Amino acid sequence: MMTEYRDPTIEKLFREAQRELADEAITERVMAGTRQRLVRMAALALAGSVVVLLVAWYLFAGPLLEFAVLISQFLTNPLIDLGEGWLALVLLPINNIASILVLSTKLSLLAWKKLTGSSLIR
Repeated sequence: MMTEYRDPTIEKLFREAQRELADEAITERVMAGTRQRLVRMAALALAGSVVVLLVAWYLFAGPLLEFAVLISQFLTNPLIDLGEGWLALVLLPINNIASILVLSTKLSLLAWKKLTGSSLIR
């Protein structure tokens, strides 16, 4: 049988495993390792998110700015061409598409408040 042949390396490992270890020392070692891994993972996550944000900014900043400018130019188009006089300057804040959107939103919220009795608008 194979019982007469024993590997000394395996026997040494079993003897080391049977010795008593201090509970607090093991706990401290495990917690220190866990803390180090947690800090490492947090640093990697932070660095990765910064890289992703910078790449996203580089890729999407130009098109998003162009889109915002396009929308603002569209919403500020005058509804009625009043020329260049003082009347055009006086009516400029309400003579555009954005003012219609703002007024319709405000009226719909007021109607909702009246219908439901809620106090969403102050």
